[in-house]
Formats: sequence, C-alpha cells, structure tokens
Amino acid sequence: MKINKHFTSLFLIIFLSATAIGTPPKTTTKTVTKTTKTSTTSDGNKNEKKAQWISWEKMVKLNEKNPKKIFVDFYTEWCGWCKVMDKNTFEDPIVSEIMSKYFYCVKFDAERRDTIHFLNRNWVFVPGGRSGYHQLAAYFMENQLSYPTMTILTHDYKLITPLKGYIAVPQFEPLISFYGQDFWMPEKGKSFDDFKQQYISPRSTPWVPQQ
Repeated sequence: MKINKHFTSLFLIIFLSATAIGTPPKTTTKTVTKTTKTSTTSDGNKNEKKAQWISWEKMVKLNEKNPKKIFVDFYTEWCGWCKVMDKNTFEDPIVSEIMSKYFYCVKFDAERRDTIHFLNRNWVFVPGGRSGYHQLAAYFMENQLSYPTMTILTHDYKLITPLKGYIAVPQFEPLISFYGQDFWMPEKGKSFDDFKQQYISPRSTPWVPQQ
C-alpha cells in the first residue's frame, strides 16, 4: 500500500507539535557555589581572619600615614608562656578580629640585637643578665623585664597600659575590647569591671583552649 508523501509529512508535523506542546522543555540550571577556605578552631568558630603582626619599623611607617593605637607583644625566644599566648590567645579568631580592627599589632623580640632609631635617638641592645635586653623594650615595659609583657600605646606612642603574663581568651577578649573601644579614657566614664559585666562576646560557642 502506497502512502502519500504529503500525508506522511503532515502527520509528522502534527505529531511533533503535539509532543512539544504537551511536554514542557527540559531546562538545565547551573548552580555556582562560591567556597571560602576556612579552618575551624576547637570552639567551633571559623577562623577566617588572623591578627596581622608587623615589625616595629613597618608599624612606624604605617602609623605616620594612618594613626592608630598600637599593641606590642614583647617576647623572647626562650619564653614558653609567650608561645602559649600565641597559640591559645592571639590565634583565637574573635581576639584576632578585635586586635586587627583597633590596633597595629607588633611582635617585638625584647632581646633583638639591632639598633632602632626612634624618637630622635638610637635604641640599642644591652648585654647582661640571662642574655641582655633591648632598650626600646625596657622603655615601654617600664624596666620591668618579665615575659610575656604586652603594651598598649596611643597613636603617638604614649603608654596606655602594660599587660603582664599569660592571659587566656575569656579574660583577654573583654580586656582588648575595653582598650580598643577607648573605654579606658576618662570621658567614657566606665571602669573595666563595669565594662566586663556588660560585655557580650560575639562567639557562637564557649571558648576552649587549643590542644
């Protein structure tokens, strides 16, 4: 039996049209997921930001262009508690964020041997005792050479306060926030004890020490 070619073509057109109308076209949606590399600390907080530690010399140059309070960590190579402070306190993501927001963060080896020209004079290493000390470290530590010692300075290098010894995160976080937000200034009219009682930490889970 012969089939009319025109009839066959018409039938195919009708069939394909009906199929196209009855069946919705398949669409492909490409989903792009942006990932950010993060690490997670033992307290469950994502560690996306660490304090940017810089040298004393770099801080001075940056501070000339953009004045800011200064946090100086005076340490020595033999100081065990300095290393614990680094690991357990300074590397905490919340602490790091607060420090980076309000301060230039400086690492200063209190026994460094080079000469530093600062405030129109030369500061040098002084040998003696266990291994000696650097004059600039002794100046800001008020000649109380114990480690770790941290100092908080105004943008024009006036001492606000020294912080002595190892300080764990639960004590250090409100402390650095207090000085970072300038509540230490008389016009703010708030003591640290009052500030600490009202302080609310942004961390999502309680802090635990790094292992």
